[in-house]
Amino acid sequence: MRSGSAWLLGLAGAALTNALALEKRDSPAVLAVPVVQSRDTSRRILKRSDTVDIDFNTNDKTMFLEINQWRLNFTLGTPPLPFEGYLDTLSNGFWVIGQDEQCQDGDFCDQGKYDLKNSSTGKKLSESFTYSDYGSTIEGLAVADILTIGNIKVDNMTFGVLNTNVENGSTSNNIGIGYGDASTTTLPQVLVDAGAINSPAVSLWNGTVLFGGVNKAKYEGDLYTFDTVMGNSSIKALRINMDGISINGSSEASDEFPLDAVFDVELSNTYVPKSVAQALNAQIGVTNAPDQTGQVNFSCKAVPQDTTITFKFGKLDFEFDLNTFISRGSADPVEPWVDLSDSDSCYFEILENVFSDAYDGSIFLGSNFINQVYSVFDLENDQISLAKRNTDNAPDDIVEISSGKDGVSGSKDSAGTRVGGDLSMNALVAATAMLIMAF
Repeated sequence: MRSGSAWLLGLAGAALTNALALEKRDSPAVLAVPVVQSRDTSRRILKRSDTVDIDFNTNDKTMFLEINQWRLNFTLGTPPLPFEGYLDTLSNGFWVIGQDEQCQDGDFCDQGKYDLKNSSTGKKLSESFTYSDYGSTIEGLAVADILTIGNIKVDNMTFGVLNTNVENGSTSNNIGIGYGDASTTTLPQVLVDAGAINSPAVSLWNGTVLFGGVNKAKYEGDLYTFDTVMGNSSIKALRINMDGISINGSSEASDEFPLDAVFDVELSNTYVPKSVAQALNAQIGVTNAPDQTGQVNFSCKAVPQDTTITFKFGKLDFEFDLNTFISRGSADPVEPWVDLSDSDSCYFEILENVFSDAYDGSIFLGSNFINQVYSVFDLENDQISLAKRNTDNAPDDIVEISSGKDGVSGSKDSAGTRVGGDLSMNALVAATAMLIMAF
């Protein structure tokens, strides 16, 4: 049954159109920084490792591994020392591993470790660094030092330095671009404060990050803008309402929707509540119980090749081949042109939500969804804009997001009505967009 709170969520999460005010420049200033992508498993939820995505319909005999986690390159200190950090849409925390951290097998200490003694510009702050992550508290030193990302230099960047192992595995460098209670500032706001961009907003698509701007060439049709919602949790997150999931046009667990959906780029897979997972599994003919991670496996030939899955947000539908969310358990690349036997096991990458009670009942949209769409996270206005990703290699058409209300204008609401100005409008005010691309 749909609860009264769910109805309220539906009203609060309606898509808007007067969200992002975009400004066109003849030669927009952008900053390209390499993004290192990896197949590492998530740091948050134990899941099946070493999976590769299979395109059952392609004959393209090229490497086709789906890259599902993003690391950004940056430097800290004087002299500048190189680091890699995970992009994190679920927190505002910026932290690195300290030199005294004792790494274990599987940890991420090859991504750089910070030593205050080795930087002539580093300063230890009087307060401590803290951040609450899934019920555990991450603690460390609070330090201010020079951050350089691309050619943007932030002279007094505050960040945490972790020198003790954390129970939930937070032993890697972290770049938060979302909300949270960390005693640091989210990177988009840091770039605003440094004068690099005008608005704390971030665009993501297919392994590319654009701070402070929208690339119109990388999506099709219209942007639809939604207010963020709290959902069933008291934790503020990049989350909006989802109005349904269907397979081949058949709505699954429709009485459960709308449900709040959290965008978490650190997760490889997508997670849904138990009732929705059971309905989806039944629809594709899976009868076995999920494992401890919430994942089910089945014969690779059990699902017809023309099966589709649709995610619905208001009037915006995203339809994909179901094999976008299916992988085969293997440590080695799996060639899609090889005929799979009935004994070959595949894994459904839409899993049952096994998070803590803080996120019980929520959907988590991981990288396997986020990579397929164009999304804009507007932290200033607490809004998320979505569009269908353009898979063509079109030339960039970057417009910059203004500060204040109507940051991204010209998008549509859930009824398909346009509000605000045209996205292609010219503007007199100059701004800067920061582009981070995957190579």
